[in-house]
Amino acid sequence: MEARTAAGEVGWRLWALVPILLLALAVAAVVSQGDRVVDLVGGAPPPADELDVRRVELRQGEIRVLVRNPQREDVTIASVTVDDAIVPFSLDGPATLGRLRSSTVVVPYDWVPDEPLSIGVTTSTGIQTVHDVPAAVLTPEPGARGFLGYLLIGLLVGVVPVALGLLWLPSLRRAGSAWLAAFMALTAGLLTFLGVEALFEALELQAGLPPSLGGPGLVLLGVAASALGMTFLSMRLTKGRVGASGLALALLVAIGIGVHNLGEGLAIGTSFATGELQLGAFLVIGFMVHNVTEGLAIAAPATRARVTLVRLAALALIAGAPAILGTWVGAYATNDVLTPLFFALAAGAALQVVVEVGRYVARTAPGGLRSGWAVGGYLAGIAAMWATGLLIG
Repeated sequence: MEARTAAGEVGWRLWALVPILLLALAVAAVVSQGDRVVDLVGGAPPPADELDVRRVELRQGEIRVLVRNPQREDVTIASVTVDDAIVPFSLDGPATLGRLRSSTVVVPYDWVPDEPLSIGVTTSTGIQTVHDVPAAVLTPEPGARGFLGYLLIGLLVGVVPVALGLLWLPSLRRAGSAWLAAFMALTAGLLTFLGVEALFEALELQAGLPPSLGGPGLVLLGVAASALGMTFLSMRLTKGRVGASGLALALLVAIGIGVHNLGEGLAIGTSFATGELQLGAFLVIGFMVHNVTEGLAIAAPATRARVTLVRLAALALIAGAPAILGTWVGAYATNDVLTPLFFALAAGAALQVVVEVGRYVARTAPGGLRSGWAVGGYLAGIAAMWATGLLIG
């Protein structure tokens, strides 16, 4: 009898694999014979034989252009022009690019600083892809001086404003329960704004990716992974209790803000790396003002807990230091998939922490989530982020 039971257990597990195997066979048949099916309903026009220009780097006497083939058919790089003049070039990579393959076009060229450039890459079919550089600026290369500079920028954008916002903690300790509920709801409003902002940024960035790399699925993956990860962390911090509070909630808020500040650092580093120095400086000032309110969001949950200066410094670093990493990645790395994924992770983390803050307000606020203090604080948090965000937009 036991042998029959064991055989039955093995049998139903093997039978569970049958639909997967049949699906694999059906997909293989479509891949191999799909053209015949398409021919029955009409032919599709040939795709535009174009390239994606992913990054342009300007070095002394040289232009480097990273291009990628976004389509299914192979593409061959035939010629390169700079300001409508054909120029000699070499390739750091293959000349014929398969689907989603990349190559770097290296052009020896004495460009003039601050002058505009128009770079064209032509394929063997005669289709040209043009990329305009508004002002030629030397692309920063990795080095001790550059790393130190981006470190200081990340500190100014992330750590310093968050630390300044934490200075509101003594004032919050003297606030009444109603005011404390309002500040906690304000925290939820701040995080809601950050989460929605990061979600829209992720969707906008993935729209520029090839369909096989991007799509809403990439954003959904990041949001779900981040939200579930934060939920797991919350359960560990609270040891299984429903709803975080005190330092545990402050830590969750700091982590959610930190992931978002990683995206802000990416934007700043990319702007400096691509020569948009005025935009980069503008973003630094705007994010500094914008992020002071994030320190308030971290301080509010910790008002009823005993917090040492060391723990406050740790919270400031957790929330602000990712901006440093973001500036380094944005300045020196090129990865079109990671950027929208980072923003999606930020959206999931921020929105999940909103749920935790909402639970805390529902438990502790006089009147719960329906009280005027909670509603007013939540709307004030969104309004504060919108108002300070005007400095960036």
